[in-house]
Amino acid sequence: MIHLRKVTCLLIASLSLIGCVDALHSQQPPQMWSAGFWFWQGNTTGNAWSGDPLDVLFIQAGTIDKDSSVTPKWRVYGSLPDDFPDAREYWIVYRYERQGVPDLQAATILAREVSQTLAAMRKSNHNVAGVQLDIDSPTGSLTKYATFLREFRKGIPKDSQISITALLDWFRPHTDIGEVIKEVDEFVPQFYDTAERDRYGGGSAIAAKIDAMKWGPVFNRFRKRFRVGISTFGRSIMVAADGRSARAYYSRDVAPIDIAMNSAFQLQTARNQANELLLNYRAVRKVRIAYNDFAPGDTMQFILSTPESIAAATESAHQMRGYLAGVVFFRWSDSTTRLSMQPQEVLIAAGLTTRKVPSSNRILAIDGGCAAMSCADIYIESVKPFSPKPVQYHIRSSTELAYFLPEKNLPARMTGPSQIELSLPPFCARGRLYLGRAVTAKQAAFTVEEER
Repeated sequence: MIHLRKVTCLLIASLSLIGCVDALHSQQPPQMWSAGFWFWQGNTTGNAWSGDPLDVLFIQAGTIDKDSSVTPKWRVYGSLPDDFPDAREYWIVYRYERQGVPDLQAATILAREVSQTLAAMRKSNHNVAGVQLDIDSPTGSLTKYATFLREFRKGIPKDSQISITALLDWFRPHTDIGEVIKEVDEFVPQFYDTAERDRYGGGSAIAAKIDAMKWGPVFNRFRKRFRVGISTFGRSIMVAADGRSARAYYSRDVAPIDIAMNSAFQLQTARNQANELLLNYRAVRKVRIAYNDFAPGDTMQFILSTPESIAAATESAHQMRGYLAGVVFFRWSDSTTRLSMQPQEVLIAAGLTTRKVPSSNRILAIDGGCAAMSCADIYIESVKPFSPKPVQYHIRSSTELAYFLPEKNLPARMTGPSQIELSLPPFCARGRLYLGRAVTAKQAAFTVEEER
């Protein structure tokens, strides 16, 4: 049998396949295609998820780290979120925040923690397939990563699968990625933040354009199930006038609406190869925004995923076929996230839900839980996300407003006892935009009209 396998490997090599495929580590192509989200620690569902159960959800359950004591020790900490959307299948995710591979001592500690979390989720009747490790191993350390995975598997339940996130650089020629993939049940190449300049400032892209003709053969040659990681988030960076450095990094604090309302900035727009929207607000005079000083020529750049970028990425991923099991979107966004697409927007753009694109604008009112008065957090769901022209809305309440508390920097104001006016600059409309809190004596219903 040993000689037969050697002959088989030689035959495969003669057919110019990369590496020898061990039959013990190969799989049958997946029969189902699924779409899911990463649900990171710090997320909340915000508004309760009202859609159908998701195909799959990857939930960050903990972090791998080494403490800073005199004699540093490996530790795994974290817990499952209190609330997460319903899904037909779950994976728990453990993240190593640093670049590198943890020592083997960490594999034993991690396996113990993972086993406890898996048992708790299964006890609560969640269909948990296994664990995903999010470890950014340097490409030159892939053999060490494979050893870590082999040791880790020894300590987890035998019926639990292992998934890993994967950097695209691992798949360039002459790396040891094959050794890593032998140790797992599936891998998820991430098509975003593929270069250091994009990850740490000054880049003009988050997403990488997916070329199915290039990557499909690369991934399928391992005969192992894989999913494709697609970005749905946004980023904002303050870029110096010389274009060589990014002085600041923003997430929830600054959104396009905060800059667009300031006359000290001029807007230029573009699309990158992945069809993300680039909004470049260039300062024409000195100005201070969110504790940062802008000099003339400094630029606040927003990189935003769009329905077009999500649709193109999903379609390209689908064309890889073979051992492709689906896509995973990074990441689930709640109502407080200002630069990311909402889950329902993502699924509609990707064509992965029976819900259709809304045909008219509408107001979503979420009970604010006030005691003495009725109050609601109101959102506008716009059919014109990223409109290149200014948009004005008139929002009416079915009963008089006691008062309205607009979201910070949002150009919304009461213009009558039961009317709110919202004026948005170009590209500041989103699929769902939080407007503020409306307070009334009794429960109110809200309608919206767009000014023509």
